[in-house]
Amino acid sequence: MKMTRNLKIKIAAIIVAALASIVVMGVLLFNMQNALTQSNYASEMIAEAEQLDTLLADAASEADQNKETFDAIYQSKAQSIAFMANNNTGYEATDAKMREYQELLGVDNVLIVKRDGSVVACAQKTEADFSHARFNYLRESLSTGEPSRAVEIDLSDREWLYRYYAAKIDNDTMAVIEQSPVELDELDAATSSTASVLKNITVGQDGYVFALSAQTYLIEYHPDENLVGADAIDAGIEVAKLEDGTTSWMTLNGDSLYCHVSLIDDMYYIQAVPASDMNASTMVTVGVILFAFTAVVAAVALYGIFVLRDDERRGETEQDGSKAGGLRINRRIAKKAAVLSAVGFIGIIVISFYMQTLFALSSQSLTMTERVEQITQTIQTSQDRASDLEDQYNERYLSKAQVAAYILDRNPELATREKLQELADALQIQYLFKFDSSGRVTATNSTFTNFVLSEDPADQSYEFRKLLQGVESYVQPAGPDEVSGELRQYIGVVTHNADGIIDGFVQLGIRPTRLESLLESVQIDHVLDGVHVGADGFAFAIDKSDGTFAYYPDANTVGKAATACGMTENQLIDGYSDYITVNGEQYFAASAETSDYYVYAVGSDGALMAERVPLTIATAGIALVCLAVIFCLMVVEPKPGADQAVASARKESDDDPRMVDVTVGGRTMKTESAASRWLNRAFSWDEMTPEQKLGTVLRWLMGVAVILVCLAVIFKDAIFGTDSIFAYILGGSWQHGPNIFAITASLMSACVIMTVATILQKIFMLIAQVVEARGVTMCRLAASIVKYAAMIGMLYWCLALLGVDTATLLASAGLLTLAISLGAKDLVADIIAGLFIIFEGEFRVGDIIQVGGSKGTVMEIGVRTTKINDGSGNILVLRNSGISNVVNMTKEHSFAAVEVGIEYGESLERVENILAKELPNIRKRLPAIIDGPFYRGVTMLADNSVNIKIVAECNEKDRGGLTNDLNREMKLLFDKYGISIPFPQVVVNQPTVFKKATAAEKRAADAFNAEQKEAFKNFVDENEDFDEFNDSHRH
Repeated sequence: MKMTRNLKIKIAAIIVAALASIVVMGVLLFNMQNALTQSNYASEMIAEAEQLDTLLADAASEADQNKETFDAIYQSKAQSIAFMANNNTGYEATDAKMREYQELLGVDNVLIVKRDGSVVACAQKTEADFSHARFNYLRESLSTGEPSRAVEIDLSDREWLYRYYAAKIDNDTMAVIEQSPVELDELDAATSSTASVLKNITVGQDGYVFALSAQTYLIEYHPDENLVGADAIDAGIEVAKLEDGTTSWMTLNGDSLYCHVSLIDDMYYIQAVPASDMNASTMVTVGVILFAFTAVVAAVALYGIFVLRDDERRGETEQDGSKAGGLRINRRIAKKAAVLSAVGFIGIIVISFYMQTLFALSSQSLTMTERVEQITQTIQTSQDRASDLEDQYNERYLSKAQVAAYILDRNPELATREKLQELADALQIQYLFKFDSSGRVTATNSTFTNFVLSEDPADQSYEFRKLLQGVESYVQPAGPDEVSGELRQYIGVVTHNADGIIDGFVQLGIRPTRLESLLESVQIDHVLDGVHVGADGFAFAIDKSDGTFAYYPDANTVGKAATACGMTENQLIDGYSDYITVNGEQYFAASAETSDYYVYAVGSDGALMAERVPLTIATAGIALVCLAVIFCLMVVEPKPGADQAVASARKESDDDPRMVDVTVGGRTMKTESAASRWLNRAFSWDEMTPEQKLGTVLRWLMGVAVILVCLAVIFKDAIFGTDSIFAYILGGSWQHGPNIFAITASLMSACVIMTVATILQKIFMLIAQVVEARGVTMCRLAASIVKYAAMIGMLYWCLALLGVDTATLLASAGLLTLAISLGAKDLVADIIAGLFIIFEGEFRVGDIIQVGGSKGTVMEIGVRTTKINDGSGNILVLRNSGISNVVNMTKEHSFAAVEVGIEYGESLERVENILAKELPNIRKRLPAIIDGPFYRGVTMLADNSVNIKIVAECNEKDRGGLTNDLNREMKLLFDKYGISIPFPQVVVNQPTVFKKATAAEKRAADAFNAEQKEAFKNFVDENEDFDEFNDSHRH
């Protein structure tokens, strides 16, 4: 039947409204989510920008300290040469002696230079012309007597990069050290350069910081080394956006970046987040919410269209609508559409809030995880650096000790308090000690003049006795001094007499202030103090050895047990990512493990979590308006005029032979017959009711959603990238337990398992169509195994994700067996039987079934019991384990049948002629009859009667009443025509004389029998509908 013009217009309006609603929702959702994401990133960038100035200042201070330390070392070496030249240690101004000093001091070159710049002696040739003014700083040492300031020459075209240091030998001569500053440059690059500061700063997941000159606009630092030195303006950055404190979108080398600008000194520091990083998470969140909204809108709109089309096809009745003014409300659509809209609206709210929470927590978890990894990397780097520098300092101090030993070997008379002080000043150390072969101090510039090496292995000085046993040198690790308690370090090198025999050793005593400050800087409290995580987060550490706080911003918490402050044992692990409670405050935290500590980066819920409710409310408001518009378009229409009134009767029969009316809870609905269900016969689209069409559409949408999730899981890295929120959730690095990550991962895993299982089942069903009977059996068995294996596997996996100890769960199966043997057998059997009833689909709510002698409509299938309404208002409660030999009577149509006996003397042909004339009249009088009544012939030759059967097709729900009506009609019919119904009696009179059939009646009876057989041959055997409990009485 073609649609009318008015219906076409109305359907078009509904479709347009639905599509417009989806577009509007998508645009508004994206804009709101994007604005929230930008706001969150802007807050994070502003917070980090406030720390950037301090970080750069600390780096500059670090660079100054590095340079000061480096210069002091080589100034000391120059002074050592000057001391040797003035103290009769075998000094000669020759190239050979300079090479000896070069090896002793471990420098690149040693030179003796006159005031006028002429070189008297050198270890190797140099390109330096000391007569040039650039070396005037070196000549300052001749007038001041102090080591000169460093002079650095950097001529890249000549590959000349050296630093020079001078010390006065006499008024006209100076010792000069020529040393490459590569070591200093490497140290600066690693610890104090702009790159070393900015490379450790991240914004969000993949954001970074780059620097460009405010004068030349050249990029001074960028994570991509290919961009370093490039012109930022040529690369796409607009000068107008380079304003201090500005947050805006910029383009650099073709990449769109969300940036915040900070101007410090003459450098722009730009924090940048790639648009792809921002949009990835936003698109996933918006996509899921929009898909849910699309499903709801499609369900509501399509249901209305299906009902409107069905109304027009069957003929709309006035009873289906109520009138209000000039409008008419279609009540048939309104009720179900309202339910769909309400449920869908609630679903949108739940999904929106769920996705906002997931988006916020995933973003925060990724940020926290990356931040804590950065912190632990910083700790590890600091510790490695401290170890490297400690080794480096040990080598430098050992070199000083070797110089002292070299000097004293060549002039033992220098072992006096005055000369040792002079030498200590030249070496830039605090104390010098000269020990004899017995371990006693013979000379020192300190106050410890009578010191003797201890013979107690526990004492600090005992280790130096090994020098008296032939060990060339010993560097003792820095530690608290036995006397003063200050951090000190001692280094010893053996000395020799004129014959080369060890006669003692010289010992340096130093106060390693630089090393001390460095060691302090790598202590956990120093590393974590001032660390900011996002806008308001912080870091703390827990000592692994005793579970106490090693550092916490609140000093009162330091030293307390973590469990006493609110944390739990399962939170004291590596890779934890979830909520924790400390001192009554809840934080979201991520942890990482170092050799000594569990380090945590924590923060509050933040802006993303704070905005969940407003965003959800906004989404719900938009959805409510859109659904209201669609709802009104469906249910409200102009009131039809008199000429538009339609007949109350259906124009087309809506009785599909495969659909059955069932009554559940006082409401009549249609369901597919049991035979159609088991034969798996598909309905054509036009055969479906609006409800069936809606169910099909919802199954399609659900299938699309499951397949999309499955594809997203399988190709997550290719679609979203390895650092995406999607990859993070599926990666399982979060804490397993009842949290949103576990729930989401469980849903995703279930989608994959369901998809694979469905595909396998379809394959088996396709194979079953081309194999023989045994193969069909095996295919159906395999499909059933796949279904149950998938369900069990999915349950097991999801429980594991939710933190359930699945190994313990399997072990508990033994306890379950014990429980069954101790009396829970019936309970467990009922539960398992209920699950099988649901999964196998033996019957469903609304079906008419017969179990043993009980028959009725299924009202409820519970975990333990099934409830059946027997049609008389009685509710039968059957245990699931006791339900067997079920007859599902939810047929396409049922049959009411009666058997009536006639006397042997009655003419069968005459009775058949009477039935042929009267059965059509019976159909007219009994509206419950769908087809028939049919005469089914003689069914039994009983002791005192000939039994015949009359059958009428009807709905199952009308079967009992129609059977009674047919019995009544047959009694009245037999009375009308004087046909006797026999009953047990003793005959004491002459038998009744029966009328005989005429020849015409006999021919008519034969024709009637043949006609009835032909009419009934396509129907199911009506005997299937009989049982001892429901069969009509036989007369």
